[in-house]
Amino acid sequence: MIRKLTISVLALGLCSVAPSASAAVIYYCSSGPGIDLVANGCVSGEAPGYPGGGDGIFENSGGGDDLAAVNAAIFAATGVAPVNLSLYGKSDKNPSLFTFTGVSPAGTSGTWDVINNGVNIKYVTVKAANSFALYELAGMGANSGIFSTSGLLNKGGNQPEVSHISFWQSDVTAAVPEPATWAMMLFGFGAVGGAMRSRRRTKMNYRLA
Repeated sequence: MIRKLTISVLALGLCSVAPSASAAVIYYCSSGPGIDLVANGCVSGEAPGYPGGGDGIFENSGGGDDLAAVNAAIFAATGVAPVNLSLYGKSDKNPSLFTFTGVSPAGTSGTWDVINNGVNIKYVTVKAANSFALYELAGMGANSGIFSTSGLLNKGGNQPEVSHISFWQSDVTAAVPEPATWAMMLFGFGAVGGAMRSRRRTKMNYRLA
């Protein structure tokens, strides 16, 4: 059975579909499969005995959002393994890749933006205290969004400040052709089709002559 928490803000991309209600639902990742990570997200981290420790399915020290933990969280939540999940960068390790508000000095919410607009992010993990919150961005992903540590708790049972934010890509976030490229491709397909029809007509006229 899916276990859930009620929170006020989700760390969803600005280009994804975000709930309009003031309160949204967030689930423990281990409560899946069947969790919609775009609409709700999920929390994972250390064992449940730690306040805000998430689902405890990883029990890794500090509830870190490393590659193995994030892969496992996505699969546990959705029942589908991400395709070639890879880390694009972290707010604390690769700050030159992004612009942020709310992470320095650390806060509980803010915004993120990938400087290279050709890069789409498919998953975001928000690490705070001994847990992380996991969110999926809709469609092919997004290159800007918001984040919050709402739904995560520290040892005192309070909302913690963000430790870092990790940005993940998968094969689904491969580059999408620009509109001009699509137009050229469609024009090319049309030209090839027209040439083939013209060639068929010529052959038929020759045979009937």
